[in-house]
Amino acid sequence: MAAVCGALCCAVACGARSPLELGDPPSSPAPTAMAPASPPSELPPREVPPREPEVPPRTEPGCTSVEVTLEQLRPAVTLLVDQSGSMNQGYPDRESPSSRWSVVREALLDPAKGVVKTLEHSIQFALVFYTSHNGFSGGECPLLSEVSAATNNHQAIDALYQATYPDDDTPTGDAIERVVETIAAAPRKGPEVILLVTDGDPDTCEQPDPQGGQPEAIRAATAAHSADVDFYVLGVSSDIAAHKLQQLANAGQGRPVDAVWGVDPAAAQPFQASDSVEGLTTQFREILARVPLCEVELERQVSVDEVMTGKVLLDGQPLTFGTRDGFRLKDAQHLEIVGKACDALRASGQRLSVRISCD
Repeated sequence: MAAVCGALCCAVACGARSPLELGDPPSSPAPTAMAPASPPSELPPREVPPREPEVPPRTEPGCTSVEVTLEQLRPAVTLLVDQSGSMNQGYPDRESPSSRWSVVREALLDPAKGVVKTLEHSIQFALVFYTSHNGFSGGECPLLSEVSAATNNHQAIDALYQATYPDDDTPTGDAIERVVETIAAAPRKGPEVILLVTDGDPDTCEQPDPQGGQPEAIRAATAAHSADVDFYVLGVSSDIAAHKLQQLANAGQGRPVDAVWGVDPAAAQPFQASDSVEGLTTQFREILARVPLCEVELERQVSVDEVMTGKVLLDGQPLTFGTRDGFRLKDAQHLEIVGKACDALRASGQRLSVRISCD
């Protein structure tokens, strides 16, 4: 996940290094009357005590202060939608009057029930369509059409969806890589998520036919996870093999690639096509329910004792640590706002202030 920017003030106490203490050279015995003086090259070496090891500076935890608008904390979800020609086929079966393309649009963008419309105030949604014209042999690859992430983005996303149509190939791995690059360059502070919606096996820009791009897609999903981007995949037809969806789901969650949901405890849950708009909408909602909406990433790791004496304010009102409607320490570097405080943050919150180990 991307870190929340904040002012981090550290008080540093440095351990002193002892100075060198040079010993006096030993006294030479007086020469006898008949013995000549020893030449300088034969004098015993001057003894110097060994240098004491340097003590590295000791850094105190110091003050962690985070001041952010809630807009900065909103999670960003990039809807990465397959624009291949097969998305024009009937859904849920080839004889259906609706197409895969139109049903996905309705599940996402229906003004009353679509997930983008109902969640656009809490989530920064982006939309990226991807395809190619016979890979690199057709020119640029992948071909992307996109709307950048923002809250209240339903209208812009719906306009792009209505102006775009299924096209040609499916360079899934290449498209994931491009989206991760875009996310890495963005100034956003909240959690980042990619939700891949696809109806067939992936190909690549290098080799659009046959569709042998599964290894590249797995590598791209793995790289997304390594870049702190949560990755989910939803298959919207039976044309994409279930085991390939499972592999992509595992890779995007940092799980063993060949683990199987329902058999191996380590497996990630894959999502396969439903047989209705309502079912597809439910699947979208189930995935998006996993997106953290009330989480704050700190600049450093903190202890429970520090957090218990810290101050967390939502729009100027203090939140209490460890209560059902306050905040908790999710892990050493993440606070989670919970209960009614989270509801308020999502609905109308404007600014969050966090001060830990500060005077």
